[in-house]
Amino acid sequence: MQSETDKRKKLFQELLDNNLTTFLITFHPKYAQNFGLVDKPVFTDVPTPITEPFKWDYNSMRKLLYKLGDILSTDEAERRQVQLVNPSLKKFPYLGAIAISPTIFAAIQLVKKGEVAPSHHHSPNAFRFILEAPEGRAYTVVNGKRLIMHRGDLVLTPSYAWHDHRNEGNGDVIWLDGLDAPLVWYLGAIFFEDYFKKYNKSLQDITETEKENLLKYGDGMLPDFEKEDSYDPLYIYPYGRARETLIRIKENSNKMPEEGYVMRYVNPNNGKDIFQTMAAKIRLISARNKTKKIQKTEHIIFMPVEGECTVKLDDVEYKLKENDIAIVPPWRSYEIVNNSNKDCILFSYSDEPIFKAFGLFRSQINQ
Repeated sequence: MQSETDKRKKLFQELLDNNLTTFLITFHPKYAQNFGLVDKPVFTDVPTPITEPFKWDYNSMRKLLYKLGDILSTDEAERRQVQLVNPSLKKFPYLGAIAISPTIFAAIQLVKKGEVAPSHHHSPNAFRFILEAPEGRAYTVVNGKRLIMHRGDLVLTPSYAWHDHRNEGNGDVIWLDGLDAPLVWYLGAIFFEDYFKKYNKSLQDITETEKENLLKYGDGMLPDFEKEDSYDPLYIYPYGRARETLIRIKENSNKMPEEGYVMRYVNPNNGKDIFQTMAAKIRLISARNKTKKIQKTEHIIFMPVEGECTVKLDDVEYKLKENDIAIVPPWRSYEIVNNSNKDCILFSYSDEPIFKAFGLFRSQINQ
């Protein structure tokens, strides 16, 4: 005679054999993990993200990127990059090979002196934050707009924007790529097209420069005489402007705000985030200062642009120097500490707009 436990196991297996399951072995906060189908229950008192906090050392990534550059040309690879993979996601088929979080992609990309990366477009939104740029003309072309890149510049390639990369400078260019590709792939909405396939050439014609793009969209005004066919028409956010803003705000402030001096990159069309799926920010943490403890429902990636800092979680801390990258998962408490005698300027991006769109965003500042 079968025991009650054996009967349950047999029925649960029958459900699985028919591509079905039940609440008790998946969602139940007390019993789900006892049946081996899930590592932890879906329903928990507070979020238990599948992403773990982690740090990537820039110097180590850069060495591997150049090793890749020795064996792969831009013609062969199209985009020659080292992608950041979150260790906790490796067990997930496909997603684990492309994702720093379930929603966000990160990589560092190299275009050597004299190289070009051919034009294409795709449904995922993308940006590049410039880490190393040569003297002269290393630039991205986005929908015909030539955007010369300098360290710290934020360059956008919104969904379906044609973009190619050309390095006519006297050295190599390296940037951080950020995309919402994991989310778009998971939703089943990836579209990709080569420029050559459509126009029988690899590079776009240049119709404008970054100066014209900034004149039209970068001064708090919008042109009435034209409409750019893109969600965010401002394709470049120069670091020089962002840095000057942070410095001036700090100089006119008596006390650092709880999260540091934080500025959000916004779309001039609507004042909202640069993309519907990703937010980008830049902040200054004063010398010998620190933020309050922060908790938010977002996957957030940090990278120092100038100076050094420590991102401290309850059980781990990451000392970050310039261009190092760290991720903090949703609802993990953290603070940013600057123990040096120099201000730290920190770039970050996250999937905050996704959480807000679904009514799931929460933020808590603790003393």
